Amino acid sequence: MSEEVQSEYTRTRGAGIYVGKNPSTKFITSDTPTLPLECTVTDYSMTAPEGEEIDVSTLSSRNKETISGLPSEGTFNLSVNFVAGNAGQKILRKSYNTGDNYPFKLQREDGSSLDWIARVASYEFKGTKNNIETGSFSLKVKGNFVFNEPQSNQPSTRTVEKKQQ
Repeated sequence: MSEEVQSEYTRTRGAGIYVGKNPSTKFITSDTPTLPLECTVTDYSMTAPEGEEIDVSTLSSRNKETISGLPSEGTFNLSVNFVAGNAGQKILRKSYNTGDNYPFKLQREDGSSLDWIARVASYEFKGTKNNIETGSFSLKVKGNFVFNEPQSNQPSTRTVEKKQQ
């Protein structure tokens, strides 16, 4: 007897990463001038860190009691093929130099997206023996990441696999 198993995943191929051309604390919309970053991005990661743990124990507590305080700033890291003349990377370096926040969008193939506002906190680049200059940009997020689900007319990323029992 076989049973259907649902595998869910989000594709990274075909994803677009965009940065607004101008500093802003508003998310990217269809009217926002943007520059693409995905042709130089090799991978990315995001972290939504936990808040500071606050001790609220009292003399009557039997165990230590804590609550979560305000969370630290989130981070978004981009690993890239470093290209000095790339317009998107120029904006990232400008953000580092000025401390300005810019809007970002990760637009996925399935129509879902991730929006955030950030400034570049640090960047680095290095040359390697394979003759490709690589680098990374570390962004400090202002506020929260906003996850947007795909529109209903977008193809699903869910696949059906047959599993034998």
